[in-house]
Amino acid sequence: MEILVCDRCGFELTDQDAILLALEGTDSWQNSCRGLGEEPRGVFPCKYFRNCRGQMQLLNPKKKKK
Repeated sequence: MEILVCDRCGFELTDQDAILLALEGTDSWQNSCRGLGEEPRGVFPCKYFRNCRGQMQLLNPKKKKK
């Protein structure tokens, strides 16, 4: 199970259907960032992007760090 977590405010998106939809739009989001002269940090903007300016990072919470 994967989740998306905002790199600024910590908002977590766990709905798998919403995550799949967000991942489908990753290329468009990243191209949009580059078009504005920014390097994308995540796969999609945060739900609260207007306030936090964060981007969603894909995490797999089942993986354990070594």
